[in-house]
Order: sequence, then structure tokens, then C-alpha cells
Amino acid sequence: MRLIRSGPGAPPDNLALDEALLRSGKETLRLYAWDPPGYSIGYFQQAATLPAPQDFVRVRRPTGGGAIAHHGELTVAWIGRHCSVDRAYDRINEIIRNALAVFGIDTHAGTALPKAAPDGLCFDAHTSYDLLAGGKKIFGSAQRRGGDRFLLHGSLVLKPNRFAQGAVSLEELLGHPVAYNEVEQAVIDSATKSLRTAMSAEQPEASEWAHAKTLVQERYTNDAWTLRR
Repeated sequence: MRLIRSGPGAPPDNLALDEALLRSGKETLRLYAWDPPGYSIGYFQQAATLPAPQDFVRVRRPTGGGAIAHHGELTVAWIGRHCSVDRAYDRINEIIRNALAVFGIDTHAGTALPKAAPDGLCFDAHTSYDLLAGGKKIFGSAQRRGGDRFLLHGSLVLKPNRFAQGAVSLEELLGHPVAYNEVEQAVIDSATKSLRTAMSAEQPEASEWAHAKTLVQERYTNDAWTLRR
């Protein structure tokens, strides 16, 4: 499987590249952060009810779920094929659960039924597709499906985030900060074992970069997309 370690990126660029990778269809695990902070609203959510916090760039994700204030987190984008909705959630949760276990953190799934267009913020509620630690949500994810392909977005909270009151961060659970690169490597190691595949560190192809650049203009910096609902 292709591994892309993107590091921090601007919100429109992050989402445009994820969609370009989905359309390309090559199985990929991409890990990244947000700079400046992003406020992504789910594909099915009403934009008018979800104004972005100050200094956060509002964007609309291609995936569903609730709004997320992306700050102090590791974002996972998994482009896969031939995997059911529930199986994809099960597998990403296994990956994150085992990665967090490296730091001594035990997690369990939520119990509520998921909704395509939940009200408000992602971390203010939890579903059976999410991971909880200490009674609060530490990892949430959502999908976009197309034919035999899917894009799964997952947010793993690393640092306290005042715009995610329902979340608990890895730093809070441990009582000390953990380096982004250390968590990233734990996720990569866990994915290698859980998916039973070798990870090949690569960069997006030229055609994928070009498609992402087009999508930035057509969608991710365009109010017609962001405010479409």
C-alpha cells in the first residue's frame, strides 16, 4: 500500500488532494495535519448553522459526519477498495486502537447509531463507529463511497482542543505531550500489521497533484461548494 506522510497543509489543499486520490483509486494511507487550522463541515451538513471559529478556515469535506475543528490532531485519509462500510470502520478502528495501545491507552467503541448528517460538531457526540477513551471520544471517522472505492477520513485528537469539548486528547490521557511524529509512526506500524501489507513511502503522482489543484479552485475555495447546503 502507498504511504503518504504529508505533514501540515492548508485546509483546501488537504481535502482536494484526498478527493484526487480517491478518484485515482490507488490504495493509499495518507497522514497529515492542518496549518492554518481547518473547520471542516460534513458533506451533508447545513453550512449556515456551522460558522467557523476565528482563525479557522471553513471547508466542506467530501465525507459525511459532523463538523470538526482541526487543531492538534493527526488526520488519517485511507483510500481503499472492495471493502464494505462497516468493515472499513472496523479496520480503521483496529488500527487506531492498536496504535493507542502502544501508549498504554485503552479504547472502546461508542454505542449510538450513526447518522449521515448529524447536527453540530463531530466530537460533541459519539456513535458505534467512533473510539472512546475515559468516557470521551478520541477518534472519529467518516466515509465517502464511489463504486468499489472509498475514502475514509479519521481524526485522532493529540492535544486539548477548546472547540472540541466532547473530545479527550492523547495528551490529556497521558498527562504529557506526545510528538506528532511518534503517534504517526505508531499508526503506520499498526496499519502495516492490521492490513497485512507493506507500506511504500511515496508522494502523489503528478496527475493527482494536478487534479487536486483543479479541485481547490472548483470546490474547496469556492463558496458554491462550501455553502451548497
